[in-house]
Amino acid sequence: MVNPNKKVKRPDGLGKIFKYKTSEDGEEIFTLPIIKTLNDNYIYLLRAIRAENYYIPENDSCFFFKEIVYDNEVVGFAAYRPSNINESSLIMQYMYVLDEYRNKGLLAEELDEATTLFESSILIEYPSCDTVKTLIKHRLARVFNDRFAISRIPFYVPMVDIDDATSGVLREGYEYPEKVYSKLSLVYDLELCCVVGVASDDIENMYKEGVADEETINNYNIMSLALAEDDAKYGCVEKRQNDEDIANGTYFAKLKDLLDENDSVIENWLTLM
Repeated sequence: MVNPNKKVKRPDGLGKIFKYKTSEDGEEIFTLPIIKTLNDNYIYLLRAIRAENYYIPENDSCFFFKEIVYDNEVVGFAAYRPSNINESSLIMQYMYVLDEYRNKGLLAEELDEATTLFESSILIEYPSCDTVKTLIKHRLARVFNDRFAISRIPFYVPMVDIDDATSGVLREGYEYPEKVYSKLSLVYDLELCCVVGVASDDIENMYKEGVADEETINNYNIMSLALAEDDAKYGCVEKRQNDEDIANGTYFAKLKDLLDENDSVIENWLTLM
């Protein structure tokens, strides 16, 4: 019997990929339940995930489940699904690596490997603050004004009511409405631990659930919900609640000014790969 606490070995150093299945007629798609895949194949990863309270809803699934290998052992995984924004991209829903294997460049390696393997650009869904700091470390993101990171890897987040985001409501357990819009952004606030999207035209236009105009969905300021892991480590809920610029309504206008002032620098930097 295989020891469930022992890491899965990959002597050739190549990680295995689990892929969604389709029905014989091709009409139905059967995605991979993430928790079940972990439980059936990598119980040591699942135990570590639960010990850290790393958030994966029990019923969440993916199209591709990819092992992350280090020194011929499976030390983590990444889960992907297609994007409804861009057909040539995949969303990295989750990436988890055992604690002792972090800070070894595995995120940058995985992004590069997945881009080549799937022949797709990769979008990161709900990045944690530490994820963004890793992107910065590997020059995949750059910091402006000692606070805002501009990323070469787009971030993908569902749009939520601005009051929920600024008051510090947590993503974990959040009940989304039946109709959910999503937004891509390259901007991350390292102080408040959130992806930020600036309205395309009207900087005073805040996203409000139930009153948004679908035809002008990009013309709303948005902020992602707080993650429990970021709040535990960086206290981002209290910071959002006490942020002066949020309180006086100048947060997004100041961010837009910063982006406009550095527009040419950002554009040049993003094109240098």
